[in-house]
Amino acid sequence: MKKTKAAFLLSCRGLAQQGPIFQWTFTFAEVIAVKIARKRWNHLLTLLLRSWPMLQGIRVFELHKEHGLHVHVLVNRRIDVIAVRKLAEQAGWGRIHVKQIPARQASYVGKDLTKKRARCLRGWRLWAPFGKGWQPVKAKNIVSHSLFSTLYQACKAWQGWTGRSGFPDRMILVRKILFSTIEGGWEPGLGPDCKLYSMCSPEELGLDRWPSS
Repeated sequence: MKKTKAAFLLSCRGLAQQGPIFQWTFTFAEVIAVKIARKRWNHLLTLLLRSWPMLQGIRVFELHKEHGLHVHVLVNRRIDVIAVRKLAEQAGWGRIHVKQIPARQASYVGKDLTKKRARCLRGWRLWAPFGKGWQPVKAKNIVSHSLFSTLYQACKAWQGWTGRSGFPDRMILVRKILFSTIEGGWEPGLGPDCKLYSMCSPEELGLDRWPSS
């Protein structure tokens, strides 16, 4: 699972803890350029937050070949559909739809986050939280617990890596440790006999020599 999808799912869970979940969908009467659609969403969001300052939610951009860009929005409070429709018309939107959904279904609107991104959406944030008073999860704060990332973090602590200097050499070291870990059946992040890397010899770790600092 990509970090952005994991962050989205965790943010949905956090949003659901604040109250019932309502799923809104905003579409256009005709297909328009995605840049224009994004500007209209920003306009609509400004109007929504002006009308309901404590509104909290998540928006997801979804692109359809036939219908163009539309926006799914999850919010954790009931707001007046007639008032929202007027604001949507003011911001240049067409049809809107809303329904209350179980919290477990909130993640469905992010079903396309792991698909290949359309060229016209490159550089965009496909989902984003909005509103004050809650803490959405950011993708950069997601730690992937794959074997490679576990070994990288262990090597980072062992070697005291900081910054990005020498990154290619770091990858070479981690890959060598990875092969030794798999072949030796070691505990991830530890050398043979569950020893810390700092307590092992280069030969024990499958290295020709100690890595340069």
